[in-house]
Amino acid sequence: MKALTVQIGIFGRTNVGKSSLMNFITNQDTSIVSDIKGTTTDVVSKQMELNPLGPITLFDTAGLDDKSRLGEVRVEKTKRAFDSCDVILLMCEFNMFGTFEENIIREARLRKTPIIIVVSKADLQKPDEKFLTKLEIYSKHVLEFSKMYTIRDNFLTDLKKILLEILPDNYIENYLALRNIVKKNDTVILVMPIDLGAPRGKIIMPQVQTLRHILDLNAASYTVQDTEYETALKALKIPPKLVITDSQAIKAIAAKTPKNIKLTTFSIIYAADKSDIIEMAKGASKINSLQNGDKILIAEACTHHASKDDIGRIKIPKWIKEYTKKDLSVEYVSGQNYPKNLSQYNLVIHCGACTLNRKGMLARLNKAVQAGVPITNYGIVISVFAGVIEKVLEIFPQALLAYKKSSFCN
Repeated sequence: MKALTVQIGIFGRTNVGKSSLMNFITNQDTSIVSDIKGTTTDVVSKQMELNPLGPITLFDTAGLDDKSRLGEVRVEKTKRAFDSCDVILLMCEFNMFGTFEENIIREARLRKTPIIIVVSKADLQKPDEKFLTKLEIYSKHVLEFSKMYTIRDNFLTDLKKILLEILPDNYIENYLALRNIVKKNDTVILVMPIDLGAPRGKIIMPQVQTLRHILDLNAASYTVQDTEYETALKALKIPPKLVITDSQAIKAIAAKTPKNIKLTTFSIIYAADKSDIIEMAKGASKINSLQNGDKILIAEACTHHASKDDIGRIKIPKWIKEYTKKDLSVEYVSGQNYPKNLSQYNLVIHCGACTLNRKGMLARLNKAVQAGVPITNYGIVISVFAGVIEKVLEIFPQALLAYKKSSFCN
């Protein structure tokens, strides 16, 4: 899944060789290669294994200097790709490094994204020491590329060495919130209701990933539907260290959970793994001070056909109006359509972000914070509606404190 891979974006001017590099690395005709400027009309992505890093996702982007009739749209989509990239491959040609490249570097630095510069078309003119020294001002990691003469194995070996240096150790696992809660040989009960919102024959992504995390921690998991939860509790000789439930079942599960057993939801685990749970908890407290006419944005990372009991478009709007008893305006966005202007909203309620990586979700959160708009996620806000927010945030004491002390609650 893309959200669990290292995401590498290839950026540069039009016709600098981005698509050629994409095809070279993936060893497939993933992107269309042409001498005609503006051939890449959208962000093209491709996943591959790059051991020892594991799975990566490469993005081939449109040139930021695209002046064609569709150029403005292409450039806007390219800019969005900055938010989710863990590493940027900045392509340039010999003696062609100026405003466009510096703009890419500025965007990368704003997001604290490491940069690898790739000098393209090295077969036409090999860069001299003076030019390479200039590039080192912007990045100490510089590679040369020629689709005619560069040996793929050598290039990938050099690329991997750099990636291992600039990415943190255990890159994906660094944000495993359960590591500080669940220890070896602990037992965790996972409550997974099979309802209309569950895909047929499948388990939804937050549940799958949480199950994998528990296995990685050498703990034991006991997986049940909500209807078998009490049976599971009685079957265990030793109480579970933690119970994690689907958010929509939290009220019923909380009522059946003994006070000495910790409880949370999959979505709240995601808030800790994929964003800033303290900021998300603080944002949830805004629910308690909403006023008539306030505007709520419900944002989903993916796109799907909403069912008649869709959590984001049907249930949460209903619950928020029942809880606040206010006349509120609710808007929805999905996929990449995250608004530029968030200041028009009084609260953003985001999904769990299954399809976003941590960097992409943090970018969305930071845009809300910069606009002065509180932001939270489905699981946290549903727990507020259910009256169990303090119980589910108990395992994240700093987040619980932030919720209680937030000015929105006062």
